[in-house]
Amino acid sequence: MGSTRQVTTLGADELRRRLEARDDPFVREATDAEQTSVDDLAAGGTIGFTAVDGPFADYHREVRWSPAGGEHFGVEESASWRLGFPYWRWLYEPLFRRKALDPVPAGTRPWWLFPDRLGPHQATVVATMALFNVVGGILFGMLTQVMTFVSADLGDGSAGQQTTVFAAVRIGTALTFVALALTDRVGRRRIALACCWIAVGATLATAAAPSLVAFTVFQLLARNLSIAALIAIDTIVVEELPSGSRAMAVGLGTLAYGLGAGTAVVALPLADLGPGGWRLVYGIGLLAVPLILSGSRHLPESGRFHEHRGAVEDGTAPRRRIRGSRFALLAGLFVLVNVFVAPASQLQNDYLRTEQGFSGVMITLLVLTTSVPAAVGVMAGGRLADTRSRRWTIIAGLLATATFGAVFYSLSGVPMWGSALFASVIGALAIAPLGVLGAELFPTGRRGGARGALNVVAVSGSVTGLLAAGALTDSLGFGPAFALLAVGPLVAAALALAVPETSGRTLEQLND
Repeated sequence: MGSTRQVTTLGADELRRRLEARDDPFVREATDAEQTSVDDLAAGGTIGFTAVDGPFADYHREVRWSPAGGEHFGVEESASWRLGFPYWRWLYEPLFRRKALDPVPAGTRPWWLFPDRLGPHQATVVATMALFNVVGGILFGMLTQVMTFVSADLGDGSAGQQTTVFAAVRIGTALTFVALALTDRVGRRRIALACCWIAVGATLATAAAPSLVAFTVFQLLARNLSIAALIAIDTIVVEELPSGSRAMAVGLGTLAYGLGAGTAVVALPLADLGPGGWRLVYGIGLLAVPLILSGSRHLPESGRFHEHRGAVEDGTAPRRRIRGSRFALLAGLFVLVNVFVAPASQLQNDYLRTEQGFSGVMITLLVLTTSVPAAVGVMAGGRLADTRSRRWTIIAGLLATATFGAVFYSLSGVPMWGSALFASVIGALAIAPLGVLGAELFPTGRRGGARGALNVVAVSGSVTGLLAAGALTDSLGFGPAFALLAVGPLVAAALALAVPETSGRTLEQLND
């Protein structure tokens, strides 16, 4: 429960403004049923307000005033509230407290608020999605961090062998497709939770993998099913949120995913303890268990899915197909981006360990100092995509990813750290708009299957990039190899000129 109070002296005009029910991006208020009349300010009085719209389970604002001489009044204003979402309240309480007694000026909006005012249900959906993204980050993010250590322990340690494992794990994207196709039939929520539990089991089994083959199989299950869960939950969010806030929600999910993946980064020094130290890193998969148990209590099924299934059962559901041009556009974008991004992220630690001589601690330091600021880019990209342009936000992010990301592998020292920072922060602009398009551009009855198929196609770009990177780095070195691979996101930036502007349009408007 949050609360705040202030005592001040106000003029008549400002007092009258404070005595009006607020209707701004923060809250829409209604006056309590029985109130002192405010027609005669000189008589003093008290007035209270409750929230009729906003992310609150409970809300009350009260203003007391009395004459203070002349045209001035002594004013005591207080507010109390309980945020209506189950997670991340500790993060938002201080931000809400700052605005509880400070009406948002017309035409402005605090950076941390969604473009649309969310209700308690919508806020809960976003908060729960973010929690599951932490889980996904924990389960999915380990392979990238520890592969160089696993290969040295169970294999020959070569870049080629590592890229082969990365590529083999991605073959399991067929599992992702099947799981997501099922979400269109049995529900987003049920499939998401089942995938989460299987992924946790496979992650913990990875810690005991006796061989590189077993390691690869366990990671194939864990990574692909955790991605299926995240996409299914992301689909719920897109289907539940207002049309002007979908990209920002995806951006927040990305930040939460980074928090989960960061646990593997923080735990990476455990890999320095010995040849099998990487197994301890996989042990942190246990952290996902209580998070899934808690999140399952608050994750709803999509209202649009319920409506669609009801229409199917009644025989009134319209027959809508996936538009081939939209699928081809997004598939091309994702393939071209992943040709570069997949090997750039997967081989970064190997490059730092073998070419730059970094220890696990130094790798952790570089990753944290260059990746944490990416939160700024993700948040900015989500807001720009919702309020300005999906298209140009994607283009700016892809150009930065290609240029600064490729230069990273040709530098050392401070310039290398700087290029990683720019690639991370500016490149992150594209994450939210690219992430939301896959859900926006397909009808409800085909949305899960379409996203699963897109994931299969996108992973083909990752596999191609990883195999090419393995061969090119072994023959040419890291710098020339990634300079060639950077052509992918550069071409994707040009292709993004054809991306539809979807912000502010309902999913039904986009798919009729």
